[in-house]
Amino acid sequence: MKLRTILTSAALSVGLALSAGAALAHGKGMMTMPSNGQTVGADTKVIHLMFQDPMQITTVTMKAPDGKTYKINGPAANQAVKTWEGKLPKLAPGNYKVDWRGMSPDGHPMNGSFAFKVGK
Repeated sequence: MKLRTILTSAALSVGLALSAGAALAHGKGMMTMPSNGQTVGADTKVIHLMFQDPMQITTVTMKAPDGKTYKINGPAANQAVKTWEGKLPKLAPGNYKVDWRGMSPDGHPMNGSFAFKVGK
């Protein structure tokens, strides 16, 4: 193999690794409970947003099947947490969409959404 090919491959690998690290640092490495698309029971009491790095969550809202939007309360916005837990209102059967906003550890505004369904 030519030295130029080896160096080009190495540079490309480093670039891809750095890109992946930057994506995770900006809140991409997250999970939710319920997970996106999951069906849960009407007795579900909380949601969790779980991040690889601490995140300051500023707003979480949930749109219910009847069209009403709820503000979901959890830890204060001035607290950076890896796991954010929010208390849910009583859930009726149907589809729900959760939207969140926050700030990453490096100060960039972040947001995301996920949906879940409550079974009958």
